[in-house]
Amino acid sequence: MMVQEGQPQEKGACSCLRLWCVAVISMALLSVCFIVSCVVTYHFTHGKTDKRLSELHMYHSGVTCFSEGTRVTEKVWGCCPSSWKPFGSSCYLISTEVDDWIQSEQNCVEMGAHLAVINTEAEQNFIVQQLNESLSYFLGLSDPKGNGNWQWIDQTPFKKNVRFWHPNEPNFPAEQCGSIVFWKPRGWGWNDVFCGTKRNSICEMKKIYL
Repeated sequence: MMVQEGQPQEKGACSCLRLWCVAVISMALLSVCFIVSCVVTYHFTHGKTDKRLSELHMYHSGVTCFSEGTRVTEKVWGCCPSSWKPFGSSCYLISTEVDDWIQSEQNCVEMGAHLAVINTEAEQNFIVQQLNESLSYFLGLSDPKGNGNWQWIDQTPFKKNVRFWHPNEPNFPAEQCGSIVFWKPRGWGWNDVFCGTKRNSICEMKKIYL
C-alpha cells in the first residue's frame, strides 16, 4: 500500500522536473537568439559606419566628431573630415579649385561627396557665410536639356518653394548649370551659367554618426 501511495508523488515530481527543464531550455534558447540578434545588428550598423570611416580616411587626413545629443543609452557623435564644415546632417567643403561643372562634380566625388544640394533657407544661409563675395561657386544643380527642368545632382526633388534665384534668373536655356553668387544690392542668390566656365565649387557629404 505504501508503494502504491508513493507512485503518484514520484510521477508529479517528474512532471514538475520536466516542465522546469523545458522552461530553462526555452529561456536559454531565447537568450541565445537575443544575443545573436544583437551581434548581427551591431555588426550591420557599426560595420557600415566602420566602412564609411575607412573610406573617409582614404580621402582625408583626419576626421572631427561633434556631440549631437544622446540616445537612450549612449551619446551620438556626428563626424566630418577635419577641414569640412558641419551643418545639419551634412559636411561642406568650399573648394579652392577652379574647374568647369563636370570636373567640379568629379572632384567632389573623388572625396566621397557631391556638389552641394540646398534644401532649406537655413542651409543656404549657413553656406553663404563661408563664401567669398568676389567669387562664384558651382552648385549640384543643372538643366541638362535646357528646357527649364532643373534638377539636383543627388536626385533630390527640385522644390518650387525652396529656390533662391536672383531676380530674372534663370534667363538663358544654353546656361545649363547652377551657381551661387553675390550681387549687390540683393546679396547671395542662384544664377544659371555655362557649364564649361571655370568656377569655385561647394562639395557636400552626409555626416557619419557614431
